[in-house]
Amino acid sequence: MPEPPFRLRGPTVSGAVLAAVSVALAAGIVLAWQEKLPATTVPLIFLMAVLVSAVLSGFWVGVATAAAAFFVMNFLFTEPFFTLQVSRPQDIVTLGVFLCAAGLVGSLAGSLRDRAEAARTRAGTLAILSAFSARLAEVDTRDAALAQAVAHLSALAGGDAVAVVLSDLPKPVAAMPALAELAVPDAQAAERCLRSGRVEHASAEGWQGAALTFLPVPDGTGLLALGHCRLSGADTAQRSVAISALVEQLALALRRLDASLSAAAARQDAEAEATRSALLASLSHDLRTPLATILGAASTLTELHDGLSPAARADLLAAISQEAGRLNLHVTNLLQMTRLSRSILPRLEWVDVNDIAQSAVARWQRAFPHAACQCDLAELPMIRAEGGLLEQMLFNLLDNARKHGTAPVTLRTGRVEGGLTLAVADAGSGPAKGLRDWLEGGQMWPMAEQRGLGLAVAKCIAQVHGGRLQWSDGAFRVFLPMQADP
Repeated sequence: MPEPPFRLRGPTVSGAVLAAVSVALAAGIVLAWQEKLPATTVPLIFLMAVLVSAVLSGFWVGVATAAAAFFVMNFLFTEPFFTLQVSRPQDIVTLGVFLCAAGLVGSLAGSLRDRAEAARTRAGTLAILSAFSARLAEVDTRDAALAQAVAHLSALAGGDAVAVVLSDLPKPVAAMPALAELAVPDAQAAERCLRSGRVEHASAEGWQGAALTFLPVPDGTGLLALGHCRLSGADTAQRSVAISALVEQLALALRRLDASLSAAAARQDAEAEATRSALLASLSHDLRTPLATILGAASTLTELHDGLSPAARADLLAAISQEAGRLNLHVTNLLQMTRLSRSILPRLEWVDVNDIAQSAVARWQRAFPHAACQCDLAELPMIRAEGGLLEQMLFNLLDNARKHGTAPVTLRTGRVEGGLTLAVADAGSGPAKGLRDWLEGGQMWPMAEQRGLGLAVAKCIAQVHGGRLQWSDGAFRVFLPMQADP
């Protein structure tokens, strides 16, 4: 923060009263003890009055006290008494030396006092700015940054502070104390500040107009300003410089936050693009394989039908049926993922989870006749859900266990506090850590290294029902919240 030029503290009414009281008190002491005090002590008593006034009230009061003490000494204690005339040459010398000494003492002591006060003010403003910088380093949103700025601006200004944005009219977004809307003069001043890009000062005390001074914040939008109450006192220049430094810090912090958000969005877009590319490559492979099998088997049947044995024709038809089922599963998952990613709400109705689990197992075993699943179904209440989606979720988890796990596969249902659980386990080692972290996160689309959409669809189905899919206790476990009884 640049240091403003040092200015001596101006005289005040209280300082003038102190000067008068100090000189009067010194004169009273001398009058009361005049017969017992040596003549050389009188100037020292008045010099002490000058010193006290300068230390307590500053430079100008010290100088004024020195002048008043000079005239009082001349009038009351220098012959001829009760006049400003001086009859003896030595008295002229005494008064002249006293005036110089008193002036020097008053000016030096007052100047030191004013500089000490300015140093304390500067230390206080620097402490507030340092605390503001520390808080800005911790915030991660614009609203939090504005709240900190208003709080520290209020401390610097010693009163009301507000942050406003310009929409149709200036609107407060943070204020101390809390403020729903600006007064009309303040709103007009804020609008002039934002449209001109210049500081709009508050009107003078007692005059009509804005009660707040507004400063534009150069955050790149041109729509943000900070306002604070009128500044008064000898430290006004110090606090004005500190407030300007606060505005600059806020602007830099807001630009940093905007850049961080832009970088995060760009990184997220890049990751999403990489995920989509990997997903398309995976889907292309998953769709091409059954299509190639179907086309090959169909072409063989068409061209060599009469030359094929009944067993060969049956094998080709079975291959077509099996690959058509795989193709249907991929297309179903893709359609479900597209629907869920568009935040289309499920069609809720009361369903029996155990019936859905048995239906999913039966469908899975029809699709893969050689696969086996052990079921352990607990007695459960009905819940509100879309039965078709829950069946697809369980089918995908069973199919994932078949592809990547080790037999035997087990499906368990149970009841826990607040809801139901459905768990699919196998004898394998479980998913990799990256996949477990993905299950705990909020991303819906699969990771780049995942093949297929099965787990992603299962995770989305659990989330749209208010639940979650996670890996725990050696199983893919789905939690579904409980609703009121039907």
